[in-house]
Amino acid sequence: MADAVAVTREALPDKAALETEWLGLEALRPGVVFLSWAWVGTWLATLPTDMTPLLLRARVGDETVGLAIGIERVARRGATLPTRGLYLQATGDDTIDTIFVEYNGFLCAERDEPAIMAALLGWFQTQAPDIDALHLPGIVAPLTTKGLLDEVQAEPGFAVDLIAVAAAGGDVASLLGGSSRQQVRRVLRAYEQQGPLCAVEAASTDEALRFFHAMKAMHVASWQRRRRDHAFSDDHFERFHVALIKREFATGVVQLVEIAAGDQPIGYLYNFRRDGMIYAYQSGFDDRDRKLSPGVASHAMAIRLNAEQGARRYDFLAGANRLKQNFATERYTLYWQVLRRPRLDHRLIAAARRVKRRLFP
Repeated sequence: MADAVAVTREALPDKAALETEWLGLEALRPGVVFLSWAWVGTWLATLPTDMTPLLLRARVGDETVGLAIGIERVARRGATLPTRGLYLQATGDDTIDTIFVEYNGFLCAERDEPAIMAALLGWFQTQAPDIDALHLPGIVAPLTTKGLLDEVQAEPGFAVDLIAVAAAGGDVASLLGGSSRQQVRRVLRAYEQQGPLCAVEAASTDEALRFFHAMKAMHVASWQRRRRDHAFSDDHFERFHVALIKREFATGVVQLVEIAAGDQPIGYLYNFRRDGMIYAYQSGFDDRDRKLSPGVASHAMAIRLNAEQGARRYDFLAGANRLKQNFATERYTLYWQVLRRPRLDHRLIAAARRVKRRLFP
């Protein structure tokens, strides 16, 4: 972007005006569901009423080239002074941010994003003295900073090339390394002994909600068996996603898939779909039998289904586990970055964190 970008902070316009403007820019960023109005509009509609979102606008001259939503929140870190943070498409409240935004940033043309994010950083440093910290969850590239305290957490992501899967006749195993290929084929054979494996998409909003609640039941039971917190621990997670399904299933953004061996469901997948991109967002599996691998079978069937339908990429999203790593034909990284002004209390906390990392790597 040759011309200078300016970022401003504004009051959020009324919903209809914001929706119209947001949808007008969506064609600039195909494929990224987390910046679509489907996601952002549902997020705004389900926020607690005591939160006041703000509009961040990127301009070149009089032309708007990017939009984002920010929420300001005052928090206290331990015994430190209160810190006023600005959160990009997030709230700073863990019970609300449990929906976990990824591929975050400005709604803008991909080629313009580095310049716009740099302009956001410049705005924070020079024009927003009331903001002590800038929180950038799930961004594709961390910002380079001078004069600020910088905290970055990198998370690996994993994806499957569905064009290659389609060329292989839907056989994702054929694209994998030796041990992963053998595992997938072994798991599929084991389930096929119980009955033919099939993956069925929900065909209506009501069926999608039924699949979602069946997924929840399997997901919660599985994580409780392992004595671990699950995705539904906070009520907002379910409230947001039920609203998203009701609002957007008819548009094709939401995909709910039931995977069964014979007449017995073994798993449910809750995916997002936009411009040939499939995001494998949440799941629930009947994993009571530890000798079986319903997650492997379910994702293998969903990968085949989406490849046959002409999708281009099956994205497992950020966070590493063995299943994602075994299926992946592509890898990438997303970043959770926090930039803080160099106040004394912030510097002391950063120094303590560095010492802790050296002592307990």
